[in-house]
Amino acid sequence: MAELKRTVEKRIRSAMPLYITAGLIIVCGLIFPLYKIWGILVTAAVSVIGYFIAKGRFKDRVIQVEVAPEYKTGVPELDKSLAEADAHIVALRKLNERIPNEKVTAAIDRMVASGESILAELSKNPTKARGMRRFLTYYLPTSVKLMESYAMQQEAGYKGENLNEIKNRIETNAETIAKSFETSLDSLYAGEAIDISSDIAVLDSMVNGKSIRDQQ
Repeated sequence: MAELKRTVEKRIRSAMPLYITAGLIIVCGLIFPLYKIWGILVTAAVSVIGYFIAKGRFKDRVIQVEVAPEYKTGVPELDKSLAEADAHIVALRKLNERIPNEKVTAAIDRMVASGESILAELSKNPTKARGMRRFLTYYLPTSVKLMESYAMQQEAGYKGENLNEIKNRIETNAETIAKSFETSLDSLYAGEAIDISSDIAVLDSMVNGKSIRDQQ
């Protein structure tokens, strides 16, 4: 699965203040005797003043740069799990672009934000990973599977009672799934065991039903 790039801000400093300062030094060198102390002091003062004036006039630029996040702990098995989980989050991002339903996309936004925060925390504190095993290996990939089925149904535009039931169930439970992601994240900081058994039961009932493809 191709990895989706994230964007971060990068500040690019303008070179104009340095160019202007260098120019002032050259001009001052032609006007004032730099072999005398007062000439050096005047040149330095003019150059410093010119630099700060130019710096205020030529602002630094801030641009968005695409980067790929890395979740590394040094523990091979955990790093593999984090990489797979990150791929699932990437998939959620891409699915969000395919789904027109605002309620569902808002829920996916919350899933992505919480999921990325979970991976970032686990990469800093690998000892917390044990409590997130169910989230990483089942909850996250199953959520992707459901959203992918929903996106396929939306794009294909199939009609039918069973398909509409699946579609409605996903729309109804999107909020529940997003809340469970956030509960999982909260549990990392609270140091409490995560309890999303009722939400997993919702997922199980949806996954164990007939799939979109089975009913086409």
